[in-house]
Amino acid sequence: MPDTQDDFIAESYKSSDAGLKSGQQQSRSANADGESLPLLSKRELAWLILPALLLISIRLVLWHQYFDKDSKADRAFIAGREVATGMHCANDRSRWAAVVSLVHQGTWQIDDVDRLRGPNGNWGTIDKVYHIDSSGGEHFYSSKPPLYILFVASQYWVLNRVFGVDMLVNPLWAIKGLVFLNQVLLFGLFLWLYLHVCQRFVRHRPVLICLGLTAGFGTFLSTFAVSLNNHLPAAVCVLATIVLLIRIECDRKSGRLDYFAIGVLTALSVTFELPALSFLGLIGIWLLVRSPTHTLTFGVMGISVVAAAFFGSNYWAHGSLRPPYAHRSDGEVLAYLEQEDAALLVSGVVPETLALFGGRTDKDVALPGMSSIVIEQHPTAGRWRIFDLQNKRRYALQQVGSVFEIRAWDNWYDYEVNGRASYWLPGSASGVDLGEPSRLQYLIHMTVGHHGIFSLTPIWLFSLLGIAVAWRDPEPIWRRLAYVVLTLTIVLIVFYSLRPLADRNYGGVASGFRWFFWLTPLFLLMLIPAWKVIRKSMFLVSLWGICLAISIYSGLHGFLNPWQHPWYFSP
Repeated sequence: MPDTQDDFIAESYKSSDAGLKSGQQQSRSANADGESLPLLSKRELAWLILPALLLISIRLVLWHQYFDKDSKADRAFIAGREVATGMHCANDRSRWAAVVSLVHQGTWQIDDVDRLRGPNGNWGTIDKVYHIDSSGGEHFYSSKPPLYILFVASQYWVLNRVFGVDMLVNPLWAIKGLVFLNQVLLFGLFLWLYLHVCQRFVRHRPVLICLGLTAGFGTFLSTFAVSLNNHLPAAVCVLATIVLLIRIECDRKSGRLDYFAIGVLTALSVTFELPALSFLGLIGIWLLVRSPTHTLTFGVMGISVVAAAFFGSNYWAHGSLRPPYAHRSDGEVLAYLEQEDAALLVSGVVPETLALFGGRTDKDVALPGMSSIVIEQHPTAGRWRIFDLQNKRRYALQQVGSVFEIRAWDNWYDYEVNGRASYWLPGSASGVDLGEPSRLQYLIHMTVGHHGIFSLTPIWLFSLLGIAVAWRDPEPIWRRLAYVVLTLTIVLIVFYSLRPLADRNYGGVASGFRWFFWLTPLFLLMLIPAWKVIRKSMFLVSLWGICLAISIYSGLHGFLNPWQHPWYFSP
């Protein structure tokens, strides 16, 4: 029987305990007409979740079992020159190299693992940095933040020490097993959390099924779940945060543990995706308005725990509180040289005038006791690398007009070791890694172009509709969520559009614009209010089906390997 009123979204819960319990029981048992609500049973929920996990598992197993003889990347495996490892690309190999080094050698340095080829598989990666350790030696390290690497390494340590699993001897299934634990099962948790929210607010069985299919097959989170990546953990943290917010807002429960957990989850999302700082800030403002005391005590406490783990692991790995991606440029100016002195230095002779800035004490001298140096010409004109052999310190010499600056060395991506130059040096990168020269074109392709958020996953167009609908929803939480989602979307689009040339690279070779993947749960949530409008129009229902089909196709384009260009992109 057609609805006489729009009962798509469940009614607000009462604030009193008695009313709350009664409202919850009634909302889960009957609608306004006394009929049973068409909620999904546990078996039906399993039928929505398990097929998605099964498909990911099949893709995980098939990778490195089926090879394309026309693929240049696969020919090494076909010819037997390399053993299959289960890793997909340099991004993968960077994390796994650090995991292996940490467990087998007790160090974050990946020099030995990075050079492995042939029967040991290809462990080489371009996603690495090069810097001095505490003893003065220079080594390679993964450029990925170490906290997640440490988490995965702890699991591998158990497998290695207890069960004798050796990733260097049999990398294929060891890596696939850990990916299953850290990605596939995590995606199952993501689906369960999302359907838990849908069950709470959606009253129509067909809509629940549509939303479940969208979450399971229509996003890039499932695409990348076959590879060890940071995007899915970030998305789970964001979704779990919203689940707790719903508990606080709708159930009128504001326990200390909830605020602490939200602090932990929002901070973890930042460790996985730095731009999620904006999410942490918005949620912090939301909770400050609701309960300043709980937010500033237990919420901040949760953030502090994660911050301590993040900065502590980073200092352990690199001797710096800043993560590797914060070391991409020269440090402070230590000395200025005139042209004659600079010419001497470039020739390998340390000029007498090098120790400038008179008045400093010996311990504060910028360039202490430099006598024996190695100087290298940099690919960039007017730039040199200097290594002080005596003090084991590196410097940069940069010409600025007629003056030469000696700067502290802080660009960990700038190196040339044994003839192996950094991929990120000028003239070395290729393809999308060169960056998009035009910010306008980057904005277009990032949103509706070949890497477009809305062109590759057009189902998100209905999320925009959901934002508009949620603004008028009587339930305050939907209005606030709409503002959060819209604000984050605008902030991220502006942020990435204004990045420097080298960073305007669409996330490298990937089947989607992966820097937006952590917003997936928020876009999915906005589909819930959107269906209040969609279900009233057969045209919109049909359009939904078309958009979902395109979204699923985009996700499945990288069926075996998500680290490839989108189907819409021709490099």
